[in-house]
Amino acid sequence: YCCADNMDRKPIEDVIFEINNFISLGGRTIVDATGSESIGRDAQALREVALKTGLNIVASSGPYLEKFESQRIHKTVDELAATIDKELNQGIGDTDIRAGMIGEIGVSPTFTEAEHNSLRAASLAQINNPHVAMNIHMPGWLRRGDEVLDIVLGEMGVSPNKVSLAHSDPSGKDVAYQRKMLDKGVWLEFDMIGLDITFPKEGIAPGVQETADAVAHLIELGYADQLVLSHDVFLKQMWAKNGGNGWGFVPDVFLAYLAERGVDKTILKKLCIDNPGRLLTA
Repeated sequence: YCCADNMDRKPIEDVIFEINNFISLGGRTIVDATGSESIGRDAQALREVALKTGLNIVASSGPYLEKFESQRIHKTVDELAATIDKELNQGIGDTDIRAGMIGEIGVSPTFTEAEHNSLRAASLAQINNPHVAMNIHMPGWLRRGDEVLDIVLGEMGVSPNKVSLAHSDPSGKDVAYQRKMLDKGVWLEFDMIGLDITFPKEGIAPGVQETADAVAHLIELGYADQLVLSHDVFLKQMWAKNGGNGWGFVPDVFLAYLAERGVDKTILKKLCIDNPGRLLTA
């Protein structure tokens, strides 16, 4: 991603400046899908931002990709599940800040054995905490949905209405694949909206119009109740002050693109308020 500073720790005041635009557009909740310290999770910083802005911030718990987690992911399924359970019910690390979502659980293009086990662990933790949503990082340019859901739904028995598949944007033109996933009862998360970056060795994030076409088509097919939208803002270049689209792009721009495609206001509200509310709560 060009330089180390692009991914470095983000100063609290800069983060607050960026999300104030989201708040001004009616935003009330941000889900931080950073589930472990291996990729920069900072529960105390999340609390500080929440207190200073009045925003609801949902912290997350769970192993990411093996290449980032290293030895932290090489534990038994029960051990990994116990850590997630502790973070959901007692607190992250030595804090009393509890996670409110499981994820984003890492599935790499090679889908390693350690990642298979962490997916089982996350599934076990979800079963023990059935009100909590589970978000899975998918290698969006591949089609690993069947393999992933065979474990999560088939082997482990997680309820599909608590499972969201992240990074669905790159498969947007593969309607047959996406319908197959949706027909299993899970959620598709379109979260690369406005990113406009290249993911090394994977692909280029789809353009906004392409994603708008995909989402509008799925709505037309009757899947509006299983779609969620998001900004995967994780680099400083994505901040509005640095020329990126920031956290205001979906409510301020993308919804208008959907409206141009005939999506009515009731459905737009569902995508941004009702659906995330149902996914994240009991």
